[in-house]
Amino acid sequence: MSLSINTNTAAMAALQSLNQTTADLNKTENTVSTGKSVNTASDNPAMYSIAQNMTAQISTLSGVSTGLQFSAQVLNTATTGLSSISSALQSLATTIGTNTTGVDNSTLNDAITKTLASIDSAATGAKFQGVNLLSGQTGNGTTYTSLSTAMDAQGSTFTQNGFNVTSAGLGLSNLSMEMSGSSLALGSNTSANALSDAASTSNDASQSVLQLKNTTAANTSTTATATNPSITYNFVADARGTTTTTAGTTTTTADTTQTTALGLVGAALSTTDNAAAFKLKTDGTLAATTASKVTIKSQTTASDGSITYSLSNGDSLVQSKDGNGNSVYTANTAFDSNGNITTQTVVTDVDTSSAASLSGGSTSSAQSVKQVDLMTQAMEYQGFGVSRDSNNNLTIAGNSIDATSTSLGTATSAGVYTASAGKTATAVTGASVVSAVVQAAISSVTRTASSIGYSSTTISNLQTTTSSLSDALTTGVGALTDADLAAESAKLTSLQTKQQLAVQSLSIANSQSSTLLSLFRG
Repeated sequence: MSLSINTNTAAMAALQSLNQTTADLNKTENTVSTGKSVNTASDNPAMYSIAQNMTAQISTLSGVSTGLQFSAQVLNTATTGLSSISSALQSLATTIGTNTTGVDNSTLNDAITKTLASIDSAATGAKFQGVNLLSGQTGNGTTYTSLSTAMDAQGSTFTQNGFNVTSAGLGLSNLSMEMSGSSLALGSNTSANALSDAASTSNDASQSVLQLKNTTAANTSTTATATNPSITYNFVADARGTTTTTAGTTTTTADTTQTTALGLVGAALSTTDNAAAFKLKTDGTLAATTASKVTIKSQTTASDGSITYSLSNGDSLVQSKDGNGNSVYTANTAFDSNGNITTQTVVTDVDTSSAASLSGGSTSSAQSVKQVDLMTQAMEYQGFGVSRDSNNNLTIAGNSIDATSTSLGTATSAGVYTASAGKTATAVTGASVVSAVVQAAISSVTRTASSIGYSSTTISNLQTTTSSLSDALTTGVGALTDADLAAESAKLTSLQTKQQLAVQSLSIANSQSSTLLSLFRG
């Protein structure tokens, strides 16, 4: 091999080896310092891309976890408030129920007033960071009366609607020992049907409707407020089935149109002449009809399955189910400046199919009793206290109802309600009426506590799921990008030795030029 001072092949080879070794050493040192084998896309494009997507999901889940923690605290605060309210009502029920020693009404009324004040204090004070699920209205430090949070990385939302468990919301505003209830005679003879519950869609107009109004709704001169709203309750008897017999074969066709109930809902809207505004779709949700003067702008489904529809005229409509599975429609048609509801109409489509299926014909005593029982249960789910005697006479109390506004009548599919002659309630008073109101309030608080408790369990389960998923993703990212530090440590020692050798080799190669000088010395 020739020797040249212009081209030092050995030095070039040694330099190339040194550069490569230095690059490998830098990469290894970076891996050791970060603990990752894949730091940039150039390290491993596929692994880097997958890891970045997984890291983004972890970040999203972190936000979800924060929201769920906040929601858990809101629900815990509501649970504490409900516990206080329940205790106050139980104590009041005991006080009224044991009034057998001649305690004058003024003393009992004083106890009632103090209890209602404690209920209002517990309900309005059960707020966490401006969210209060018990107050029923905004203001006084409450910014939101419902709860909504993301429950997964896909953006699915958990929604918990609020409740009104203030004294007004529980129908206790006018509670006193002189409070009146409604006595309504549905039929003195139980051998005759107390209610008309026609199942055929063509006969929906003959369905019985039990209508009740609270004192604000009954008194047109009284201004409705969020604290004392105007509420009208309608309970529609609906057998929901058409039975025909052909050639000895009996066929029952379900009627799911709920025409009368939806007619009453539409008639309550602030847009006039709008009774046929809604229809049921095959999936059970509502749609505006072609004849409707309103449209549905949006809808939100809460954790309890209720659906809130926002309407184009500014009204809102809530579709839900009561404890018996009856469809309940709440039309909110007037609001104050803070957006709190001041006027609403509640329509419950009471499924009386189980009564219609009893033997004995259309005038069966068993059918009549069952019909009234189902209607009674529907009223109790709406916060009324109801009792019935052997002659189908109802005593109804609660929800601050106007004692004489209760009436039984019929409604057309166009939403026009007409009270039946002789089916208007009379006022009744007594400790039993007051007790019924308090018991109804206790039942309402119990149902609210059950709903809040279910949501708390759901949130807790979501927190566990989110945490587990986040841990799994973190482990996955580590498996893709984390370095084996034991192996990297051994590699680091090897590369450091190799680098030293490369430097030594380059030094030897560079010394060849000075060796050539010895050839030219004299």
